[in-house]
Amino acid sequence: MPDTKFSWRGLREHLRKYLWFYLLGIVLGLVGAELLWTMTRPRIPTNASVNIYMAAPFSDAEPLQAFAPDILARVQADDPSVRQVYFESLMYNEQVYTSNMLLLTRLSVGECDAFLASQEAMDALVASETLVPLDDALAAGWMGAYGLEPYVVTTEDGDTGKTATWTAGLRLDSVDALAKMQAFDNEGAFLCVTSNGGNTQAAMKALEYLMSDLMEAGHAGTEAA
Repeated sequence: MPDTKFSWRGLREHLRKYLWFYLLGIVLGLVGAELLWTMTRPRIPTNASVNIYMAAPFSDAEPLQAFAPDILARVQADDPSVRQVYFESLMYNEQVYTSNMLLLTRLSVGECDAFLASQEAMDALVASETLVPLDDALAAGWMGAYGLEPYVVTTEDGDTGKTATWTAGLRLDSVDALAKMQAFDNEGAFLCVTSNGGNTQAAMKALEYLMSDLMEAGHAGTEAA
């Protein structure tokens, strides 16, 4: 009969022979659990989420994400259907081929409601023809309290050859709080809104509240200094 008595020597010998099997089982279990969670976790519909992307070579969404709960509460006062305001970094460098593919993919699936964009990313966004002209909103007083300079572009219709001049975004050079909190390089960067995200009005409200918070944070930082 086989010896079934427990002994530390037997346990060590067993682990020596079969440890790889247990480690493999643990790894497969963790991967399976992660896959199951990814496939079954609750997802907020795109039309109930305001997604603001930070498209630049380097950015950190975490400092701005700290503003998200308060911004969401204020946006919901106007539009209760919005369930999330979310900031996300999107690495964009025109020297990296996949950057433009990633940007266009995000735009094509309607995930992007607004952008904080570097000059390179802004040029790509203008070329994508997905930006909302901001002229009417600015004329109605949107963002009027923050003194942001309009970014005006002239584009040409490839079919008719006609040109149009319109405001594609707002310059962020004066919003120093973005750089001070190490979230985003505001020098030569822009704020803009996309037309295919599905939440244009909510996104514009969220951006206005974000700018209010950033200006307050910058003012508080200046006083502390």
